[in-house]
Amino acid sequence: MRRIELGERPTNRGDLAGWYAAALAAQAASGLSVADYASQIGVAVPTLYQWRRRLQSAGDGHDTRTNLVEVTLARPTSTVTTNSLMVHINDGRRRIEVPRGFDGDDLQRLVALLESC
Repeated sequence: MRRIELGERPTNRGDLAGWYAAALAAQAASGLSVADYASQIGVAVPTLYQWRRRLQSAGDGHDTRTNLVEVTLARPTSTVTTNSLMVHINDGRRRIEVPRGFDGDDLQRLVALLESC
């Protein structure tokens, strides 16, 4: 296979996006698979995908970090009231609080359902 030359990689970070975009456009126009194109330009396949991700994250204007949402509990989960029962299932991975007097048959069905999750 004939090696494809992209030209010299820019040293200025501001010019990299255009260089990446040109390389990816050339791959799309070439009709070659990503693997074949990567081989011809002398880079690893994951490098091309990294370039694509960088362009997408730079172009959407959104921060790619995970957004966290603050959650406030109505009452602490460690508080156990005398008017309810706390049932721990699957080694404490699941738990449910039910009011005293909750129907026993309904509770059995609910526990079976939670254990199946």
